[in-house]
Amino acid sequence: MSEQFERQTAIFIYYAFAFLLLWEWLRPLQDFTETGNTLVFVLFIGISFFFISIGAKWYTAAAVKIVYILFVQHLLFFEGSLLNPSWIGTFINDIRDNIALMMNASWMDITSPFRTLLFFVLLWLLVYLINYWIVVQKRIMFFFIITLVYVTVLDTFTEYDASIAIVRIVVIGFVLIGLLYLERLRIHERIKRDRYMTVKWVLPLSALIGSAVFVGILAPKAEPQWPDPVPYLTAYGSQDEGPNGGVNKIGYGPNDEQLGGSFVADNTPVFTAVAEDRHYWKVETKDVYTGKGWELSDPEADNVQMDPDEITVLSTEEGTETVPMTASVEIDRRYRYDHIIYPAGVQSVSLPENAILDVNPVSEQMRPRISEDRGYFPPGSYETAYNFPNFKIDELRKVTSNEGLSEEEIARYTQLPEELPQRVRDLALNLTENNGNYYDKAKSIETYLGGSQFSYETTDVAVPRGEEDYVDQFLFETFKGYCDNFSTSMIVLLRAADIPARWVKGYSDGSFVQSLGGSKKEYTVTNNNAHSWVEVYFSGIGWVPFEPTKSFTNPYDFTFNLNTSETPEAETPEQREPEREPVPEDSQKANSDSTSKNPLPFNIQIGSTAFYLILAAAAVIALVLYKTRLRWMPYVILFRYKHRKDEKVYGEAYNALLKQLERYGLKRQDGQTLRDYARYIDSFFDMRDMTQLTASYEKSLYRGDSSKEEWIKSIKLWENLIKKIAS
Repeated sequence: MSEQFERQTAIFIYYAFAFLLLWEWLRPLQDFTETGNTLVFVLFIGISFFFISIGAKWYTAAAVKIVYILFVQHLLFFEGSLLNPSWIGTFINDIRDNIALMMNASWMDITSPFRTLLFFVLLWLLVYLINYWIVVQKRIMFFFIITLVYVTVLDTFTEYDASIAIVRIVVIGFVLIGLLYLERLRIHERIKRDRYMTVKWVLPLSALIGSAVFVGILAPKAEPQWPDPVPYLTAYGSQDEGPNGGVNKIGYGPNDEQLGGSFVADNTPVFTAVAEDRHYWKVETKDVYTGKGWELSDPEADNVQMDPDEITVLSTEEGTETVPMTASVEIDRRYRYDHIIYPAGVQSVSLPENAILDVNPVSEQMRPRISEDRGYFPPGSYETAYNFPNFKIDELRKVTSNEGLSEEEIARYTQLPEELPQRVRDLALNLTENNGNYYDKAKSIETYLGGSQFSYETTDVAVPRGEEDYVDQFLFETFKGYCDNFSTSMIVLLRAADIPARWVKGYSDGSFVQSLGGSKKEYTVTNNNAHSWVEVYFSGIGWVPFEPTKSFTNPYDFTFNLNTSETPEAETPEQREPEREPVPEDSQKANSDSTSKNPLPFNIQIGSTAFYLILAAAAVIALVLYKTRLRWMPYVILFRYKHRKDEKVYGEAYNALLKQLERYGLKRQDGQTLRDYARYIDSFFDMRDMTQLTASYEKSLYRGDSSKEEWIKSIKLWENLIKKIAS
């Protein structure tokens, strides 16, 4: 077994353990974030480590990884054939639009395909950084420590259980640290590789790690002194007064006539759900905005009786793509309401045989009752079947009118109080006037509310007094609030633009508890998850949810459909990101003059967001270039010296080789002769090129022989050594 083969085998082992360590960063993402399909990212880092370990050319590895990224993007977010070039154009337009959003600091509006692309780029850079730590530094302690910190923080502050993960990280990290220490020791002490040297080192190392893990698992453990810091942190808040002169507690309540005021968190459980995907849970909708809050247009409407097995409350219309799903719900016995909590697109709810549902046709609230005595009862535990929608962006962009709704329904869902301040209506028109369809108009408003001038706040939220309008106060005076402020404001702006919309109340998706096998996951929903959001009516599609509240992300799927005969052209960034506020004519003229002089679509003045983004990108590029200099610098050195034929080139090229060997980690010691150093280099690489090159160099240096002729005869030796360092 040659030393080169042993060295290559060791590198494979190092990268295998590094891959396992990096995998631990991806494992929790599917549990406490909205990141799905983490397997595609695991495969990507596996591919990246594989190409590095075999020493593949950078352009070959880059080409394969780019193709893989495009394949995953198409698989997750686009339909139709992978070979259809139209989806590439759509994807490029999406990248362009998201860059414009980044330039305006609209981080919450970045689309899922672009987030996925950025995550791939991050993993790509991280793999190269780990490669530098392993190959050059031969140290991994820093990455091991931050991995432990990352997992333990998640274990403390999220629902992710890291008990087994911490054990895995300790085992993987200690083994890798021990192997890399052996490699550093071998280089420092100039120990020649021995066939059984690694085995002799690994056996006691494994025994020591195994014993430590075994004792750690079996040892008695004290109970935590601070069992769960999350409720403590979330419950802490200001004691500001709410609408009724006291502090509100978060949670569902039937009365929404007066919105506003602060609240404190409440971690009381509402229900536990086992579902196949994350989504919101509905309780009711309301349609009349009063200027202070929400009411029903017909509070005395007669309930509609429905069979629990055949619910006809339609969320989407026929032809909209949906995926049939099921979920089980167990409502906490302390919950004091008797309504059904259900997902959009509900088809059935399992209730006792003699039960029926009373459904309010205005609010769509569902209450179960016994058919004989008409007595309502808490639903307790039940299973529900529903159709989870997948909305096609290009289909949504085709909707430009209220066709499909009756005049009565249009009036109902575009209702606004006569006293609504004119500046609210003007803002709605300003935000939507550059958009030709309902989807882009809604996204413009959603993007505006996600801007930096608005902030999510629960403890210092104003209540409109006297003639003040709730939405006007939020949009033009306070700029801070929680979900009710954001959702109500978006609906009012939509209605002011003549787009039908309604207010939805219920609960967000809750906190992940555990995976139950297959696609089933368990979630806990508490009063803290009480939430309100927006539904917009699209003709031929149905009610489409939007999420304007900062720090919340829409859990429903929005993808491009490439099977249609024509793909609508994506809106330009200017169309998707209209002006934030109405601007006086003089200011508009000044802005247009300055814009015409600036050929760039964004501002890169010092202090702007674009300036800092470019500065950060330059720093990242510089860091990557520095960390990977052993890969690219040899080619610069070859280009600089290989084709020179003058008398000075030999000395300069030889010194450049010595500096490159020092960067590699083979530094020449003080007092060490060139010949001794050359023998050391040859023993490390198992060859004789350095000794021959040094003899030729000394001959030209000390004997007065022609430096130019010696250089021409030794160029090949010098080139082989430069390439050897880069391999």
